[in-house]
Amino acid sequence: TQPVVKVSWHDATAYAEWLSTKTGKTFKLPTEAEWEFAARAGTATARYWGNDDANLCRHANLADQTALASFKSWTVASCDDGYKVSAPVGRFAANRFGLHDMLGNVWEWTASAYDQAYAGGEKRAASLSEGGQRVLRGGSWDGFTGPRGVRSASRYYGTPDVRIAFIGFRLARIP
Repeated sequence: TQPVVKVSWHDATAYAEWLSTKTGKTFKLPTEAEWEFAARAGTATARYWGNDDANLCRHANLADQTALASFKSWTVASCDDGYKVSAPVGRFAANRFGLHDMLGNVWEWTASAYDQAYAGGEKRAASLSEGGQRVLRGGSWDGFTGPRGVRSASRYYGTPDVRIAFIGFRLARIP
């Protein structure tokens, strides 16, 4: 029931390929633009539930008062979601598309190469041989970005081979 973590971009991409072969259906990492569309679920606010920080712990697992007990130097939300690190998948309210954990819990790999200028890279998948950073979206339970990282437009990046306890992935199924 826990999110898959400590997987690199290469691992996540290989899993999508394996699952596609195994099931006969096509799976992939979403591009950065596809990920944000799914996270926003038709909204234009900072988060799919609105701009209000008061509801953070109802909708997302993030650095909060529970985490502060163990991680004293973190910037945390004033609420308490009950989880020090990752939470079981689906414990928080879904967005209007029925998707859980789009914000918070773990950063998620996207298929896109990091493009600081948003010059089109967010709309395409990087090739396996393409160098550079890959985009992470959604924020996490870690104190690195704190509550400000848990919003629909939040983005970060990592090398395709990095594996960390607060980075995971989700797949998109292509009809």
